[in-house]
Amino acid sequence: MKKKIVSKVFAILLAACTVLSACGNESGNQSVGQTDKSETNDTVQEGEEPYTIVYAFDVWVQQADWDLVEENLSNIVYDKIGAKVKLLPMTGANYQQEVNLMITSGEKLDLVNASARTTFSSDVTSNKLLGLDEETVRKYAPDAMEVIGDYMEATTVDGKIYGFPTIRDMASAYGLILRNDIIEKYGIDADAGLTVEQLDDLFARIKEGEPDKYVTQPQSQGTSILESLFKTYDGLGDTMGVLMDWGQGDLTVQNLFDTEYYEECVRKAREWNEKGYILPDASTNPDTGVAYFKTGKVASTMSLIHPGVPTDSTNMTGIPCSTAIVNPAFGNTQTVGVVIQSIPVSCKNPEKVLEFVNLLYSDAEVYNALVWGIEGTHYQHVKGSEKWITYPDGVTGETSGYTLSATYAFGNRYLSYIWNTDPEDLNEKYEEFNDNAIKSKALGFVFDTTPVKAEAAAVQAVMDEYRLPLENGVIDPDENLPKFRQALKDAGIDTVIAEKQRQLDEWAATK
Repeated sequence: MKKKIVSKVFAILLAACTVLSACGNESGNQSVGQTDKSETNDTVQEGEEPYTIVYAFDVWVQQADWDLVEENLSNIVYDKIGAKVKLLPMTGANYQQEVNLMITSGEKLDLVNASARTTFSSDVTSNKLLGLDEETVRKYAPDAMEVIGDYMEATTVDGKIYGFPTIRDMASAYGLILRNDIIEKYGIDADAGLTVEQLDDLFARIKEGEPDKYVTQPQSQGTSILESLFKTYDGLGDTMGVLMDWGQGDLTVQNLFDTEYYEECVRKAREWNEKGYILPDASTNPDTGVAYFKTGKVASTMSLIHPGVPTDSTNMTGIPCSTAIVNPAFGNTQTVGVVIQSIPVSCKNPEKVLEFVNLLYSDAEVYNALVWGIEGTHYQHVKGSEKWITYPDGVTGETSGYTLSATYAFGNRYLSYIWNTDPEDLNEKYEEFNDNAIKSKALGFVFDTTPVKAEAAAVQAVMDEYRLPLENGVIDPDENLPKFRQALKDAGIDTVIAEKQRQLDEWAATK
């Protein structure tokens, strides 16, 4: 494959500020301002039931001790703001569907984890998420506003704030999580990174030497090999028109699926699939990713890589593992908004929810109670260190009832304790990772599909039919890539690209 697919890590300064253009927004979008609701008190009056904040989020692996963690977290939150918390962790690809059903049916739901990589923009325009006045947010969540800073512009649309990006890796590198025993057995220099050519040789050796294991898999159900490993373009949100080469060239929107790069990627995926390297049902297995890696039946899993992945994955799976980068850290609008904590329109007390959000960005006790669980039960501090933690005496990764380790998923990860297998300066390493990532020239741009709504829907239907089978090597590109390309043109992808180019040019003219 060409060098642009197999490039090793290199550094380009990632600017700290991101500016998001206002995406299309229907005038009916709901919002809350300072005068929309009466002020709430942090304390609960005698005889009054505390407000319970129902919080839905997606996780890789369910935990045995959710009830214990929820009770402990609720007690802490109640003492601070007079509210309780009900956790609704969900796994698998149905998370978004379940959340949408709860919102549309009016079921009680107060906080959700949204994502710019999936439906955040459409959820805003379809009135599923609550738009908040900056004055209201500053009143009830001032610390969160200060911590997030300019990144808040990535979730601000037409002057309304629709969510809070979590503070973590604001860029993504692409590579592999590998079992440490596999690394040792096959002499892999994981720290040096890997090229696709090196993976060809490595996968062949693992296939021969590990007959009881699959070699690798995409990072999750619904994600392809291309998106998990080969990605070197800014998809501008929906991949219906992209900027090639990490968005480093001119702002010319191209049809990704017509490029030589795309053809090379799907041919490589087909080659690996036919050689038996890829988990056969990776596109449809709901447990694909970390959950399947935990079974021990796969030697590696493709993944987005950041400084904390080895420890997070080791804790979640109980399998000692390390990471190898194949394509470098890259930041765009979607990586900034990988996880966005948003308030749905069904919320009955957004002010109280904002107070809870504020704690997740400013209060280490609250943050760590959600991420790491209960001190003495799920973790303990390493003697002599205020930052390092490890398992309590007699507890292991296999026996602990709470190994969530999802430091990326809530509030401000810079409040996090550090697992003792990571350096104490891990948070500083995150800052360095963000600063040294490649930055797309279109970071901050969001495409509004409203003017080409019909064409975009038709193109999406075609992509849903062809992309995963092609990009996971399930179907033959010789036969199916020409069909895919023609179907996209028939659906109107050229019209969508022209509109995206127009909006991007307008956005760029304001910078």
